[in-house]
Amino acid sequence: IMTRKRGTYFALGAVLLAAVVVAQNKLNYVASTLENLKAAYTGELAARTRYEAYAARADEEGYAGVASLFRAVARSEGIHAANHEKAVKALGSAAVADIREPAVRSTRENLEWVIAAENREYHSLYPGFIEQALAENNVQALESFRGAMASEGGHLNLFTRAAIALEEWREKRSFLVCRTCGHTTANFGLEKCPFCSRGREQFKEYN
Repeated sequence: IMTRKRGTYFALGAVLLAAVVVAQNKLNYVASTLENLKAAYTGELAARTRYEAYAARADEEGYAGVASLFRAVARSEGIHAANHEKAVKALGSAAVADIREPAVRSTRENLEWVIAAENREYHSLYPGFIEQALAENNVQALESFRGAMASEGGHLNLFTRAAIALEEWREKRSFLVCRTCGHTTANFGLEKCPFCSRGREQFKEYN
């Protein structure tokens, strides 16, 4: 009987130890750059879809300037997705995304949501992706991640400005989007992209 009990204890101990090891491995797991690229690709496409829907709601509520901003940023996110997809293909894989219809609330609530999302991307998500791309010496992924992160910082600034003075954004506004890296700005006096250094001709106007 004692032998059976000891055997049972040893078996339970082995199972518990294995569970602890699995849990620890999950905690220590670091996603590869390929995995990060695919996640970023999906995230950017989802953002594009969301911002297009938010633009329509802003138009409905009479915030034409916010609608213009959402349309410009939607285009920027699409450019990021395309850049990430190229980096995925360069690694011999394919980028596939299942994008669902986003929940749309009031324009003020939508702005609050995107500010939180852009803040996370700029301060947490992309810095981690960049760190891993550096570790793997993946130059193309690094450039794609850095371009997206720089743009997200600009988006965060623009969305914050709109949220603070929402009633001042009822008139339609115009924005420029770099077709190479997605940089988004209201500065029509720029001569080249501050991130990728492409000329002014690379920018497209959205309003």
